[in-house]
Amino acid sequence: MIKIKNTFYLFLFVSVFISCLEKNKKKIKYKTETKDVLFFENRGIKNERARKIFVAGLEDVEIEDFESAKKKFTQADEIENKNPIILNAISQSEIRLGNVQKSIEILLSILLIDSTYLPTYVNLGQNYMQTKDYEKAKEILLKGGKFATDKDLDTKSVLLLNLSITYNNLGDFKTGLKYSNEVIKISQNTKLTEFATKIKKESEENLMRKNIN
Repeated sequence: MIKIKNTFYLFLFVSVFISCLEKNKKKIKYKTETKDVLFFENRGIKNERARKIFVAGLEDVEIEDFESAKKKFTQADEIENKNPIILNAISQSEIRLGNVQKSIEILLSILLIDSTYLPTYVNLGQNYMQTKDYEKAKEILLKGGKFATDKDLDTKSVLLLNLSITYNNLGDFKTGLKYSNEVIKISQNTKLTEFATKIKKESEENLMRKNIN
């Protein structure tokens, strides 16, 4: 198998604090240095107090104070428990603190609560990518892809991009190229499109080398 640059498989790291409800209005902040996407004004949290604490946690994430963020997300969970949005935020805080297995456990528990919530699949796939378990990443991202719709192109684009990265790391550059092309076609985020274009180029180069060999 042709080895891919280390930057290829990882560090998209999109913190998906998204509600899949159509009525949600989101204020999006994109952090180019870490490829983070932060979503504010989330109406998927019904309790007003929990929502305020959650937003305060997002502000901690923005300044990369993940310990403080985790505490606030946990407080929000105590008020409004079993909410996939809040639990995803706790999971993402855990992985930023180096607790990968704990993060994975939380995400797997969320699927038992709501198996249709797309951001959970995105985050779980990224966790498996971080541990270089690309087979598990592929499996969970493909499952999540069944719930991806054009009503939320942001999350769908991220999932497809991670699939592209995953397939490339498994040596299937042709399929990886297919998914990066899909992202370029549907993405409404300039930075994400630029990242997908870079991955597409590396896919093409590796596919060429593979065919030559």
